[in-house]
Parts: sequence; C-alpha cells; structure tokens
Amino acid sequence: MSANRPAKGADADWLIVGVMAKPHGVHGDVLVDITTDFPDRMREGTRFGLGPEDGPSCFLEVFKVRQHKGRWLLSVCDVRDRTIVEAWRGQYVFLPAQSRSELPEGYYYEHELQGLKCVSPSGDDLGIVVGVDSESTQPRLIVQRDSNEYLVPYVPQIVTNVDLAAGQVVIDALPGLLDEDSVEA
Repeated sequence: MSANRPAKGADADWLIVGVMAKPHGVHGDVLVDITTDFPDRMREGTRFGLGPEDGPSCFLEVFKVRQHKGRWLLSVCDVRDRTIVEAWRGQYVFLPAQSRSELPEGYYYEHELQGLKCVSPSGDDLGIVVGVDSESTQPRLIVQRDSNEYLVPYVPQIVTNVDLAAGQVVIDALPGLLDEDSVEA
C-alpha cells in the first residue's frame, strides 16, 4: 500500500509525498520529511508542487536531491536563499500521481481504498473502509462497522484481496478483530 494521499478537496492528479521541514545550511537547501513509499521519484529535474494540504499553489524544479538521515535534502532550481525556504516550512510537497500500471503489484493509493466494502472470505459484510492509518510502523485500514471503527492491520494474512473494480476488500479477520469488545479506532 502506498502512503501517498491526494490533496484534500482536489482530484488525485497530485499526491502528497512530503512535508517541508527546515532549511539546511545557508545556500537555500531544505530538509523534507518523506511520506511516500517511492522516494526515488524525487530526483534532479523533477517538477514538483508546493502548497497547503488542499493542493499545490506553486511549482518548482529539483536542482539536486539526496537522502539525509531519512529525509530528502533538496536544492531547488534558482533558489539559493535560506529565507525563501524558511517560509516553506510546513508546506506539503506534491508529485503527479503514478498511473495504476506504474505501481508495484499490491500497492494502492489510500484514496482508492476509502469507501471499499469489506467482506469476509465467505462474502459476509464486515463494514466499509473509511480511512487508512499510516502513522504507525504498520499501516492499518480504518473499518467502520455499525457505529464503531476498528483498526485492521494491512498485512496479506488479514487483507487477502483488494478488488478495486468490484469495490471491495476481503478481510480474513482473526477472532476478536472486528468484535464490539475489541479496541476501537
């Protein structure tokens, strides 16, 4: 599953792939917190968007990029001033969405999973995917069942099939995972 998510209120053409952190040095370089499963897409010459969560408000080009302590260390074409990049702190970094055929097998964008019907391997209704929790080390589907929400680990042993065309995800739930007495989201 890819952690990329579309801009809020926008279509899926631009996906959030990072968040501007702090300037690095005095020559306009900036550290970026990476939120994508595909950090290699950010490379020299890449055009990217920058803006609030609802979508890019300006577009820039990567001059140079490298990994630095789990982040991107980014130099932007024609930007050599630390005060300019300081103003970007907290802004979201966007890249164009990859087409479905470009994603590895088994990877889905978070927005594609939201709204899918959850069924058991025998076809019993288990609820609806209302979100994805990507903040922990293991992504989890947020499944709403009746008036409760449950966290379902996104692992192949539990989420056995995702069928976007059919609008459903098959969940082989362990006993207690989706019961009312289990821990809710």
